Amino acid sequence: MTDPLYETTTFDAFWARYLELHAEPFVARMHAVATASAGALVATAIVTGQPWIALLAPVVDYAIAQSSHRVRGVKTRPYARPHWHLRAELRLFARTVRGLVPASVAGSPGVPRR
Repeated sequence: MTDPLYETTTFDAFWARYLELHAEPFVARMHAVATASAGALVATAIVTGQPWIALLAPVVDYAIAQSSHRVRGVKTRPYARPHWHLRAELRLFARTVRGLVPASVAGSPGVPRR
């Protein structure tokens, strides 16, 4: 059976199902770690002038993110809709990081509220 995630025809419908699959805090946090790791690899590639390092970014992101799903018995296929997955991954990263910011910091000037 195909997951409804891959039967969606709009990004908004995709995003709604994506959020369901990533509602558990452990999964969302692991995805944030995966996204941050991929970003760090891309930044390292740029800073060091070693473009091959950037090739590791999607592999590391996939390995970390998918391991969080597999621990919970869920399998996703980000390669089925790569552009939507990337967009959703970045959006989830922002939401997760904002959720980890302590309330005292979140109320400070220049820090966005949830």
